[in-house]
Amino acid sequence: MRLLYRIILIIFISVSNLFSQEKFSPVEIPILLSGTFGEFRKTHFHTGIDIKTQGKEGLRVRAIDDGDLIRVKVSTSGYGKVVYIRHYDGTTSVYAHLKKFSPRIQQIIKRLQYEKKRFEIEKFFKKGEFKLKKSEIIGFSGNTGGSSGPHLHFELRDTEKEKPLNPLKYGYVVADTIAPRIHNLYLYNFLKERTSNKIKIELIKNKNLYTNNDTIKINGMFGFGYSGYDRQNSSYNKNGIYKRELTINGKRFYSYKFDDLIFPDGKKIDLLIDYEAYNIDKIRIKKLFQTTDSKFSFLESNDNHGLFKVIKDSLYNIKIIFEDINKNKSIVSLVVKGAENEKSYNFSENEIEDKLYHTDMEYERKFKELNLIIPKDAFYESTNLNFKYKLDTLIIEKFTKAPKKGLNLEFFLPKNLDSVYLRQTCIGKLNINKKGKINKIQYVFGNQKENLIYAKSISGGKYFLTKDTISPSIKPINFRNEKWVTNLSTLRIRVDDEFSGIKKYRASINGKWILMEHEPKRKLLFFEFDDVKFSKTELKLNLHVEDMVGNVNEFEATIYRKKIK
Repeated sequence: MRLLYRIILIIFISVSNLFSQEKFSPVEIPILLSGTFGEFRKTHFHTGIDIKTQGKEGLRVRAIDDGDLIRVKVSTSGYGKVVYIRHYDGTTSVYAHLKKFSPRIQQIIKRLQYEKKRFEIEKFFKKGEFKLKKSEIIGFSGNTGGSSGPHLHFELRDTEKEKPLNPLKYGYVVADTIAPRIHNLYLYNFLKERTSNKIKIELIKNKNLYTNNDTIKINGMFGFGYSGYDRQNSSYNKNGIYKRELTINGKRFYSYKFDDLIFPDGKKIDLLIDYEAYNIDKIRIKKLFQTTDSKFSFLESNDNHGLFKVIKDSLYNIKIIFEDINKNKSIVSLVVKGAENEKSYNFSENEIEDKLYHTDMEYERKFKELNLIIPKDAFYESTNLNFKYKLDTLIIEKFTKAPKKGLNLEFFLPKNLDSVYLRQTCIGKLNINKKGKINKIQYVFGNQKENLIYAKSISGGKYFLTKDTISPSIKPINFRNEKWVTNLSTLRIRVDDEFSGIKKYRASINGKWILMEHEPKRKLLFFEFDDVKFSKTELKLNLHVEDMVGNVNEFEATIYRKKIK
């Protein structure tokens, strides 16, 4: 019996200590954040923290604990250069947007890049194949992939469940005595099915308490939305808020906080914002309610999806608590009264448009040169759509409901086109600024099949067939033809494409393939001389660049380099 008790106790202690071990910092500087866990991004919830690197690249990045290297990836988008380490306590750490890897890792990855003859690469390692020690350098901070500035994107995940965890819950402390700031509060009044109206509520701020002098009179169903941010000491970045809690008459009604996430949550992020305000007016309002049954892993309380129905003449004490991970709080306190007819604010019902598209049905609209297909579950909820075909252009008004799949476009290709014109034909989209003027024509990726080009619309816009006849541009940056480059460590070349973008490239010296790293944001290709030992002083460089529709440009140069012992 005692033995059984000891076994149970050991198991309990082991489970209790899971993830509890204090981790080593991934950087050698104080942790300041430009992005927090769970932050609302354009297409997903932020699954890590963004650690500021003092606006620099090349800072040492270290393993937070002993573990096995399990994955390394190089990409021109997303995480850029990224390292994944599986630790022995059940967690996995992720280090993204690196400038380069440590020499041990770099050697393996470059060897693979030369074997496969491509820059973008991914390598998985078996358990125990590549061991790393706590505090060992695994790379250097950078700005690769989809990064918008130098920083380290750092993640901590539950290995077994593949679930991102909030690193600030596991030993990483950031100085923070500043409560979240609430910019605006909105009340949504649901007047009819699928129809709501919102009003901005004027707030009076007194330290960290926000109030309204008036009792808000309303009838029917209502919910709240807000705009705001959190900020840490010694940092001016506007970050996401950790926790929100809505209480009505002292009862917790709707709440969520970001301790952990699952990746499918990110696909539904548009359901927690006012999508119409975001897509049309570019205003990001986070909702404290839902109009669909979609589930989120982080929701703690979700009575009636956050919507509340008032009773005439009844009073409701509303508190909305915003809290950061260091327990700094801001509170919005309001009083709502049920009314027979709304009097305090002038709500007017939205017009119900004629064209209502239901999520459980597929629709097809045929025009002269194209088909518009609205598949089942194109949107999360039924919506009104307005579109028309004019002057060979399909005009789809911006969506007011969040898309799930979007709309399918099928453009008929003109007949009797030669192979070159056929290849160059593509779909364009007009980008319109807030003043209603055309900024530029945007290339829309579409697959060609027989006499059709297939594309997808996920936000509305103006679509039409166009052509891309311009080849990519190539311009050397730090060298010239027939010149010596002995003192250079890298060759740098600027590559750009005016419309469709760079699809692929190939570089060689003296007929031998060389690795040229691609940084699309900087429109840069570069080659490191340390990669290859050349037997000749005369080096003939050839670069082949192709855009998305197959337009090609070639660059050749002869350069000279003394053998460096």
